Amino acid sequence: MSPSMNAALCDDRGGFLLDELIAQLSSSSVSTIINNPYQSTFVTCNIIVILCFLISSFTGNFSQVDKLWSTIPAIYAWMCVTDTRTQLMASLTTLWSARLTYNFYRRGRYDGWPFNLFGGEEDYRWVILRRGILGGCWTLYWNWLILYIASPSLVAWSIAMKRTHCGYEEGNTLNAIDKIAASIFLFALCIESMADNQQLRFQNRKLHALSAVCGLASATTAENNKDVMDGFCQSGLFAIVRKPNYAAEQLIWISYYLFSVAATWPQSQGTVSLVNWSMGGFVLLCVLFQGSGWLTEEISSSKYPAYRDYQRRVPLYMPKMSALWNLLIGEGN
Repeated sequence: MSPSMNAALCDDRGGFLLDELIAQLSSSSVSTIINNPYQSTFVTCNIIVILCFLISSFTGNFSQVDKLWSTIPAIYAWMCVTDTRTQLMASLTTLWSARLTYNFYRRGRYDGWPFNLFGGEEDYRWVILRRGILGGCWTLYWNWLILYIASPSLVAWSIAMKRTHCGYEEGNTLNAIDKIAASIFLFALCIESMADNQQLRFQNRKLHALSAVCGLASATTAENNKDVMDGFCQSGLFAIVRKPNYAAEQLIWISYYLFSVAATWPQSQGTVSLVNWSMGGFVLLCVLFQGSGWLTEEISSSKYPAYRDYQRRVPLYMPKMSALWNLLIGEGN
């Protein structure tokens, strides 16, 4: 690490070294960039942004960014590994990445690989987004957002480097906030996996029912009959919230931010820094999910007549306490 970078690191109060690092980017050697995750992730992100936009525009399939969404955050996290905390963060994002990549595979997003690398099924929402003012330029924003939601790893790296080079003592071991963050992350990951499987089983039942002579021959219960007849899943986790995957995904990245908070945990008297610049990542992600949730809700309500009633009965992201209680005592759907 250069003397000027070392001084910037020791003077930094919020783990925000991006300005200093970008200023040195043009004069940095390749080895310096590789060894500095602020620079290496920034360079990697912008290469991906350009390639993803060009490939999407050329192929007409803008789900290229969806394929990257499931893998790139884990790569960014591993580029920041330098201590126990950043190792834990990278390991958790790898679990998240494995689940999402596998679910993409099951849904046909990688069809044709490796011979048709940029093919596969395009997400139906892109058809609508391309009609808007920004069109395919949404891919630029989403690729930058991927780096931003992974940025708590950069903050944790900064704090770890301050311990190494500046005698900084905060957050030198895993603490209670780390444990809370990891627990929330794993809980939300389990919710996503359960919702994936429930949705896949429903889609298989629906497909089989549509191809069966008697229509609903594959549905074995009245509840499943209703789901298939109405055209959308509304049992299991989907009886508690309409978008369990979306809700859990937001919770995952909120919990991921908590690791950057844990990195500032004081060794003696002092206060934890609850706010740092990487908070913007999960905030923007939550904003994105409000828009994406609204879009999918509009599509579903226009496609399925019974969906309006479902919207009145079941909340979008935040479950009702009565639904949680019924689930706890075994009386839920």
